[in-house]
Amino acid sequence: MGGLPVTAVGEEPTVPADPGAAAPGQDVGGSGGTVVVQKVAWTLVWLTVASGGAVFGGAWSDGPWAVLLAPVLVVVGLAGAAAMWTVRRPLSAILQGSGLAAALVAAAVTQGTGIHVRHYVSTDSAAFNHVAARLLLEGRNPYTSSMAAAARLLHPTSAFWTYRVDGGHALGVSYPAGSFLLEAPLQAIGFTHMTTDWLDLAAWLAAAVLLFVLLPGTLRWLAPMLLLTGTFLGPFANGGTDALFLPFLVVAAWRWDRFPGRAAGRLPAWIGPACLGVACSIKQTPWFCVPFFVLGVGLVAARRVPADGSRTRLRTGTAVAGRYLAVVAAAFLLVDLPFIVWSPGAWLDGVLLPMIDPLVPDGQGVVALAVHGLTGGVVPGWLSVAGALAVAALLVALATWPARLLRSWLFFLPLVLALPGRSMTNYLVDLAPAALVAAVTVAPWSGCTPPAAAGAVRRTRRIGAVTVGALVVAAGAAVATGLTSAPLTVAVGQVSATGDPRSEDPMRWRQLTVTVTNRAGAPVTPRFMVAVGGGHPAGFWRADAVRGADPVPAGGTTVFALVPAVPTWTPTHGQAWTVQAYTTGPAALSTAPLQRWALGKPLH
Repeated sequence: MGGLPVTAVGEEPTVPADPGAAAPGQDVGGSGGTVVVQKVAWTLVWLTVASGGAVFGGAWSDGPWAVLLAPVLVVVGLAGAAAMWTVRRPLSAILQGSGLAAALVAAAVTQGTGIHVRHYVSTDSAAFNHVAARLLLEGRNPYTSSMAAAARLLHPTSAFWTYRVDGGHALGVSYPAGSFLLEAPLQAIGFTHMTTDWLDLAAWLAAAVLLFVLLPGTLRWLAPMLLLTGTFLGPFANGGTDALFLPFLVVAAWRWDRFPGRAAGRLPAWIGPACLGVACSIKQTPWFCVPFFVLGVGLVAARRVPADGSRTRLRTGTAVAGRYLAVVAAAFLLVDLPFIVWSPGAWLDGVLLPMIDPLVPDGQGVVALAVHGLTGGVVPGWLSVAGALAVAALLVALATWPARLLRSWLFFLPLVLALPGRSMTNYLVDLAPAALVAAVTVAPWSGCTPPAAAGAVRRTRRIGAVTVGALVVAAGAAVATGLTSAPLTVAVGQVSATGDPRSEDPMRWRQLTVTVTNRAGAPVTPRFMVAVGGGHPAGFWRADAVRGADPVPAGGTTVFALVPAVPTWTPTHGQAWTVQAYTTGPAALSTAPLQRWALGKPLH
């Protein structure tokens, strides 16, 4: 019978489907995911391109290209957003690729313009990499050379150094050699203007392309969205050297559980661990990923053994994990071995500096409670102990509950990195792209537990749970001890500044006095900073004892007059600030209670 299909009472008649339309709940390729969600996600990508162009309009004075390209980006972004809801195949590979291309252009143009007109970098690590590459091209060992020349790339220099608790600052290469080796070829061909920033930006663009290629089709919108996210794009174009290792870590995280089998097609199995080794040769952050990759590979390999004998599984897992670790180590040494041979002690001192040198506590993790005056100070060594215990807890947890953590441990690792005394923002967020790749490409935990081994598995899990709990409690106790063990009591006295304290106009510090009481069992010599907003220390102040002794004797009290080493603005009206006192033996931070700047009364 012709016409519409017969329907039951109360039902809407059905209409023949459009052959070119997507089925409900499917994209055009049938790869899953609702069409509406996909359209919304890609619409946000295009609107982000448009908003980036609108913001870029403010850079019109940087060059005529900015005047031209800002409205172009706005129009292209708006057109792309409209196309998602009007074209016949809104989720086609062509339109998705166009979205990625638009995001790449937007990122390259907006951030590249800033790099082009800039003459100073924004981190001492970027400056060190630039200087180290130049020294290498001159035939000198960067690990045995001073990085003092980096000062010309920083302005003001005092706001960018990495300070030590003894009053000095780091002046040596503190990363593995890959951090500057990647830059050396660019300088060798004469590309010397902001080389580090250009390389970092290029690495982030490459990471976005890899995300687009390696993620499933329904999640490819994550690549341009993450690319344009300010959390990543801004830092990675302004001295954020994590961008250099991210492309390698993304590849290492993709289907990492397949080792030693082939990951896909013609891609050999060793690509993943080799990329992990290269990432480790650039910066220390990926080092913390290595034990988890190795353990996970061993667990998966052991699970695949079709045998009842636990010893057979253990041997298999250990052997596979060992091969994986060997490839990681080989790739790492391929980059760094020449420098290890060149000067073993200098190389080791450099790459371990962030972990063993007594640097000032800093960051946005647990230590922020102390740095910003809420706990009275901290002994960062205890936070390092807490971090080590947390790493052990996460490893035990992965071994105990692989079905839950095999895909997600990379999301938990930043929680561990939030515990030590230096927990910078990049430690906490920059692993996210690799974590997303691992989460959606690692296969579900598979295999079966032989019936005879079920009881042993349950006992092992109970032991693992108790161990994880004990390690977490111990880590918490270490954090509490560190935050309550500051050796000094610091009280702010008189404050003087240039300008009119009754006015909203900016003022400069002239001098302030602090009273320091030593509660430690030995004399200490405090070095002082004044923390006024911002995210990085601005340098030590000159301190003169005006009453009492320096060093401050055990149980004694000394009044210090503090004067800024460089002209320094006071806080704005209503802004909180504090005085930080750093000591050695052991390294510690003690802070004054939070102060607040008020009109008419410099100190409130």
